[in-house]
Amino acid sequence: MGQNGKTAARVQCPAADSERQYNLREAFPSYPATRETWVKASQELVRKVSPQLDLAYGDGPLQKLDYFSAQTGGPLLVFVHGGYWQGGDKADVNFMAGPYIAAGINVAVINYSLAPEARIEQMVSEVRRSLVWLGSQADKLGFNPARVSLMGHSAGGHLIAMMVARTNDPAPSEMPAIVNLFPISGVFDLPPLLPSSINNALGLDEARAEALSPLAWPGPDNTYIHTFVGAGETEQFHIQSETLGKAWNVARHDSVPDTDHFTILNVLADGSSEFAQAVIAAIKG
Repeated sequence: MGQNGKTAARVQCPAADSERQYNLREAFPSYPATRETWVKASQELVRKVSPQLDLAYGDGPLQKLDYFSAQTGGPLLVFVHGGYWQGGDKADVNFMAGPYIAAGINVAVINYSLAPEARIEQMVSEVRRSLVWLGSQADKLGFNPARVSLMGHSAGGHLIAMMVARTNDPAPSEMPAIVNLFPISGVFDLPPLLPSSINNALGLDEARAEALSPLAWPGPDNTYIHTFVGAGETEQFHIQSETLGKAWNVARHDSVPDTDHFTILNVLADGSSEFAQAVIAAIKG
């Protein structure tokens, strides 16, 4: 093990520290108040711009997405919510579309099935399915399928990383190529979660946690990756993104000042912030 629990390519966490490091709603008890600001901002944005809501990309009750149209023929940013694979909803985080549609970037915010009813493998498959469906609807929805970027928060950061990891279960040929990847406070190595209460609903064992870890697989060849983490997050979340950066040659990493695991979204939803501007520049570049 290297300094501060890091290895060259994998994340190490003592089992006794797993709960403190990964149970973030305990670590940041202000989460409910933060979520209230998200919900209010999301409702206001939906009222203002009237996106297409609850478009079905599959038959499951949570296999739906909201689509925010900004510019015909423009790029698409797909946002995947967090919630430790067992909570969260697209309606809570639609506010994330705001600065990007203002910049002429079309945005889709997706839902996916949750634990314990669904396994993470199913969630990975559903996110892929949403991308295949979006690609098939590009002309109808009015975006350029050759300019698709992904952004995901926490568990969503993990799920979008799995979209580009070169696993033994390759992406369907119908899935659009991913030009940019923006994981926010992502979890890229899952074995450190196993001793924590987070795993109660997930039911992961060592073999599945390994197979579902982006860091266990080679990264993409042609995707620009920009990771973000809140400066005030637990040490393990900094290590998760820093380790991915080394293993996958991530182009840029930002520790966002004065934010935690949840308030970081408020900054990336602020079009005047340097961090949202960097995302916009990469997508439009």
